[in-house]
Amino acid sequence: MSLKLQEAIPGRPNELSSQCLDVLEVEGHGYVVYLSSSNVVLLDERLNLKETLVFWDALPHRASSSTSQTQVQGVKCDPAECLILAWSDTHVVIWQYSKRRWTVHSTILSSNPITRLDFQHGTLVLGTSAGMEVWRMDPSAQVTVWDRLWERAYPAPTSIQLSPVLGHIAWIVKDQKGVYILGMDRAGQPMGVPQEMRHPREVECISWRKPKSDSGDAHLYTITTNSVLRIYSPVLDDPTWFQLLSTIGPDAFTRSLHVTSANSSEAKTIIHPFGVIWPLDADVLRQNLKAMQDTSTADHGSDNQVSKMIHALRNEESDVVAWLSPQGELVLRSIINMDRKPPTLLRSLPLSNIRLSPSSLPFLTSPVARLLHTPNTGLTVVSLSSGRITAHRFSLTKVLAKDPSGIQLLVGSSDSQVELSQRVRQFVRTPNGRGLLVVGEEGEIGAWYKRRNGETLTGQNSAALQGRGLFKIDPRPHRIAIFAKGRGIVTFFRDKAGGHVALQHLDDGQLSPTEPVLLPDFSLAEDDDIKMLLAVSDVDDGYESRRRKTQRAIVVACSASGRAWVWRVISPRDPTSASELAFSDSTSKVTSAKPEVHLISTYSLPIESSAIHPHDKPALVLPVDPMGWHQNIVDWTMDTPLQDMVLTVTVDGCLEFWRPHMGQHHQLSTNARPTRINGTRFVGKGESPIMDGRLVNGMRNVEHGAWERSGIVRTGKNGVLMARCSSRKKTVLVCQTPSGKQEMTIWDSNVSEFSTGLESSLIISEPIQDLDWTTTSDLQSVLAVGYKHRVVLICEQRLSYVDPTPGWAPFLTIDMLQYDPRPICDSIWLAGGSLAIGAGNHIYLFSRFLDRGSPEPSPAPSIKSSGTVVGPEEPEDIFQLIAHQNGPLWDCHPTVLGQCLLWNKIDLVKTILITLATSLREAQEAGRRRLRMKRLDPSEFYAVQRGKTQVKAATDSRYDGLFSTQIDLETNEDDPFTSALVRNLIERLDGPVRLPLDDFEKSMLATVAQGTLEVEELRRSLDHCGLRYLLSLRFFVNYNRRASTSGANTPLSSGMSGQLRPQQRLSFRNIVWAMHSESQELLLNAATNTCMNGKMLWGEAKNLGVFLWLRSAEVVRNQMELVARNRFMLDEDRDPTSCSLIFFALGKKKVVHGLWRQAPGHKEQTAMLKFLANDFDTERWKTAAVKNAYALLSKQRYEYAAAFFMLAGKPQDAINICLRQLADWQLAFALARVVEGSTDGPLVRSVLSDTVVPLAFAGGHRWLATWAFWLLGRRDLAVRVLLSPMDDVAYDWSPENELSVGNPENDDPSLLLLFQHLKSKSLQTAKGTNEIPEKVEFDFVLHNARVFFRMGCHALALDLLRSWNFDRPFFPHKPIRSRRPSSMGTPASPSRSLSTPHSARRPSFLLSSHGRHESMFMDLDVLAEADPSEPVTRVPSPTPIFQNTADPFRPNGVESTPDRSIHILDEKTDTSLISPIRETPDLIEIREELEKEMKPRKMGNLMKELKQDVRQGAAEFDMDSFF
Repeated sequence: MSLKLQEAIPGRPNELSSQCLDVLEVEGHGYVVYLSSSNVVLLDERLNLKETLVFWDALPHRASSSTSQTQVQGVKCDPAECLILAWSDTHVVIWQYSKRRWTVHSTILSSNPITRLDFQHGTLVLGTSAGMEVWRMDPSAQVTVWDRLWERAYPAPTSIQLSPVLGHIAWIVKDQKGVYILGMDRAGQPMGVPQEMRHPREVECISWRKPKSDSGDAHLYTITTNSVLRIYSPVLDDPTWFQLLSTIGPDAFTRSLHVTSANSSEAKTIIHPFGVIWPLDADVLRQNLKAMQDTSTADHGSDNQVSKMIHALRNEESDVVAWLSPQGELVLRSIINMDRKPPTLLRSLPLSNIRLSPSSLPFLTSPVARLLHTPNTGLTVVSLSSGRITAHRFSLTKVLAKDPSGIQLLVGSSDSQVELSQRVRQFVRTPNGRGLLVVGEEGEIGAWYKRRNGETLTGQNSAALQGRGLFKIDPRPHRIAIFAKGRGIVTFFRDKAGGHVALQHLDDGQLSPTEPVLLPDFSLAEDDDIKMLLAVSDVDDGYESRRRKTQRAIVVACSASGRAWVWRVISPRDPTSASELAFSDSTSKVTSAKPEVHLISTYSLPIESSAIHPHDKPALVLPVDPMGWHQNIVDWTMDTPLQDMVLTVTVDGCLEFWRPHMGQHHQLSTNARPTRINGTRFVGKGESPIMDGRLVNGMRNVEHGAWERSGIVRTGKNGVLMARCSSRKKTVLVCQTPSGKQEMTIWDSNVSEFSTGLESSLIISEPIQDLDWTTTSDLQSVLAVGYKHRVVLICEQRLSYVDPTPGWAPFLTIDMLQYDPRPICDSIWLAGGSLAIGAGNHIYLFSRFLDRGSPEPSPAPSIKSSGTVVGPEEPEDIFQLIAHQNGPLWDCHPTVLGQCLLWNKIDLVKTILITLATSLREAQEAGRRRLRMKRLDPSEFYAVQRGKTQVKAATDSRYDGLFSTQIDLETNEDDPFTSALVRNLIERLDGPVRLPLDDFEKSMLATVAQGTLEVEELRRSLDHCGLRYLLSLRFFVNYNRRASTSGANTPLSSGMSGQLRPQQRLSFRNIVWAMHSESQELLLNAATNTCMNGKMLWGEAKNLGVFLWLRSAEVVRNQMELVARNRFMLDEDRDPTSCSLIFFALGKKKVVHGLWRQAPGHKEQTAMLKFLANDFDTERWKTAAVKNAYALLSKQRYEYAAAFFMLAGKPQDAINICLRQLADWQLAFALARVVEGSTDGPLVRSVLSDTVVPLAFAGGHRWLATWAFWLLGRRDLAVRVLLSPMDDVAYDWSPENELSVGNPENDDPSLLLLFQHLKSKSLQTAKGTNEIPEKVEFDFVLHNARVFFRMGCHALALDLLRSWNFDRPFFPHKPIRSRRPSSMGTPASPSRSLSTPHSARRPSFLLSSHGRHESMFMDLDVLAEADPSEPVTRVPSPTPIFQNTADPFRPNGVESTPDRSIHILDEKTDTSLISPIRETPDLIEIREELEKEMKPRKMGNLMKELKQDVRQGAAEFDMDSFF
């Protein structure tokens, strides 16, 4: 799958070559072959580019040693052998058509430079600067070998022709009035001396007529400069000697048909004063007439004269000669009896004459014209004139009938068509991609306009790229930018006076621009250089209109030193001018005033690295690509930039985004009379100056126009080679790796504590040559990465909740070797999603529409903008394909439904499933194969649901967002969501109605439906946490089942195709949900049922995390024993060693002893029965068990060795073996729990503290860390680790021993769900919640809303932002201790400052929700908190301090409007840093409450009662009564 090639603009024909065009018909396909630069270009009969043959690629040994590859000088086609011959200097390259492709047939090296050549039947004659050479090869031989037969010295031929029967060679010499003919024998050897046939004028052209048979006589046509045709033939007695048979000149044509004389004054209409005479190829004519025999008879059967002429031509009795008069009249004459004897029978008769249209005149005025016949287009005349190739449809029957429609323009080059003769060096586009400028290697510049899809211009061809002009700018520009649909051109160049920025305009109908206008007030140091030019006009900005004219534009220039300039360009708007910007041009018909140009800003960008190294320069300066959709770059009314314009990249990889101030702070008065000082414009007295007096590099700096740094991203990448920034501020960097490869990284400008901005990192072995961005219609960025012979398109990928997926990945590749063997020069995106690629001097324009060579599976679906979703549909273009891979998902997609279930939207899921089942049933009953399903409005994901008639029972429940904690426990007997509906839905998923889901996604959708039904049935006994674990368990089992049974490549929901890999274990996210569930008995039964035959082994228990989330010590012991028994019964040999470790940990030595009795075939049975019969409570047998354990360790029987340590009463050693040798910390944790009977023992805490916590921080596993902290009793850290930067939590956990912290798992919205569940669960969690800064919580919510967006769950992202509650339980804070700086720039444990009026009232311990209030768990020693001997955890109530104690609302005694501002501070506050807060009515209420709290309160009785309650075991109480 690739992009459709919309248009290919081939290179310009070589004008210096007189033999640069030929035609060829191969297997029914016509080829127009011409030369362009050093290439042989092949077009079809409609002049569409088909293939390019690179001349010097066929001579690699010569090309590599050649300092300059010269142009190809000539081409010759041989239809009989399907060969193309081309030459340059002394080299000849021959290509042959074989197996539908052109390959190099052979090469020849001449002894002298070649001037002309001809080829016939394996014989090649070369005209060289020293004479003539004749070569011959055997066409039937398997190996091509060329033999040079002879070589003679003659004057250099300018044209040479071999006779069809290889009996003669004819040639002409420049500036000589004669034709030379040399005879050859059958062996190819010359006979005698050449015969010279003198002519009265110089000979322009010679050609041989093909005889009727191989034994027939050869006839030679010669044409002199006065358009006289002469026919020569061998005499009867001497076949080697030629004589003149007939002469036909313009007089014969004019006399026979009585047309105007050639000397008429109307002859000015064409170039040649004598007209143009042209003998038509008789073979091609007869081939065309035979193909059209039936049609011609039917059309002209009534015209006897035409029928006779057609019959004579078809029977090879006459030839046709055409003559184009100076007045544009085409005259045809026939020559009959060419093959009869004696030669005196030869006669010339008139045939027809027609008046040609002016558009058809040039096709015969050129001496280079060829006839081509193909079955599809019939007879075509291909001509080359003034560097342009034209094709005309030629109907001989209509011409003979004097029908003017006999010659019609098929396709041709218009006067405005632009073709390059130089290799492409650079592409430049307008900001909106409508204009394209191509710069050649030698300074040649071509300009095009990119039409809209479906746009047509009157009187012009329908090409997608409409040529504007072809010109050169002197001196050659170093930088160039265009605007105003390609009409405005801005260049930077250097001359003797220094550097200049100039503005030019390309008027309509003019192929070259106007004289340049230098932009004022520009000065550049000699050692500095302009690295970026950007020009934007009001026409290029946002939505453009076809009739809009440019009124204003801005030009931005930035130098390598970080100096920036901004000019405003205002058009004088001359009503008589058709130009966008008017200029004075003496050569143009348009004459008007020059545009008004002002320098509005000049500023030195304060690059960050310059603060440390003032002399450092930015490594790269480039524009923020303005080409985007649905957005403006500049507010032209207010002269305000609406987005960043410049990106600088420092040496150490720091990205800085800059936005200029273009004059909104210094508008000139209409009455001002500006003055100029040193070329800089100033305003009059009393007005705001544009610039201040400070000089920077000789220029006054515009302080009011200072640039704004809107963002900074520190990538840490050194040695950036290339960089590009999209309009969505996605930046791609290419760096060199130490291994020599290249690393391509993509960065987002939105950075926070939870996102460094890095979205993708790829190591690429092939060098990257070019990068360019575009933006889709739904604001997604697409990156085109250009390599040597291919362009890879990369887009952002949908995030998967199940598997880790790459942030960006390739989705389409354009292999340019299919179109052009030359390396890619440059590539660039244009408007409408078109991609232009330059190779050599060709330009290939690919549309955004897909070209599918073969049917491909439909990728992951997404919704459309319409209210009804129709599916499945194959994406038609890359915009749709990207939307499929990264756009919003269907409402019925399993990813969306799964997330809705996790966020307690069960009723919404039921509604969607019911709607889907109904739609599938209706489509199947109606016989439709495509599904039509109305998608939900986004508001339905969070609005209060009202029951509908058809699904009333399913939608009566109410929910208010993601965090609804209220479950309707009432059962509706009329609920349509039943097991029958689910079964019917699952059956129809594989029915005749096509769904835009692959097999895997259908299986997951069936799992969602079954899981929803199961949850609905268990709704009374299953809490939310258990629901999440149960659903994840179902997904886990189904995923692994599909992965194990399907070995084929299956498209995943992320849009990437790949093979499903079985998941090793259930994620820690789901284990944490199960741990917090109160329905663990149900979860354990469900986990057991997923095991094979319902028998859980240790591997399955480990994958499901059973012993991590079970809370009951008794259940843990029972389940461990069950696992051990299942393991023993698994194998037929009944090996007790496989389960001894668990039984010994359970203290059941006798059970193991009994198991050994049931293993009669085991070789260790006797020894173990004897050994286990001893008493291991004694030291002797404990020592014996330890010795056996060490012996087993030496034999690497680690599990059995751990069993003997456990038998010896050394569980710590057994656990160490599990951790070190077995690398199974889950087994170590489970054994420790079994041995100690709880999670508070030293063994369990040791495993958690020394192994699990460091492992969690090293891998950035927030879920594992919160699980470990919860079991360790640090529930405050268990809450903090969900949202806070992990560096800060790691420091608080272990300030002495620094823990290694990996990349945190921030891209998980379920972290917010757990945070919402835990933050008010207990005093410790309330404490941890209040230690999380509100800014951190806000950033984390915003970050995970983006994660929802990337998952395709856009409605859930909106719901999250809408329904998240930032209220938090109130908790008194300890004084903040000194900590190391946070890695993300956020304090490690900040307290919420009361000086921030985030709420009008003091929040309670509970969240403000619509559900019931749950009491808080008392897990914090309040008495210890209040003990004076302990560190202070609650600071005294803050005291309001007013600025003026006498009158707080009159600062400094000045009477003014009351400024109700207060300061709130505690005993640690530095009063010098106080800033006033405007006191609102809400703050007045807070102040009054604080004044009440300043009064002494008696806490003794309350503390005594609280202490008594704690000792009595009262675990729950209402904390609202505490304060």
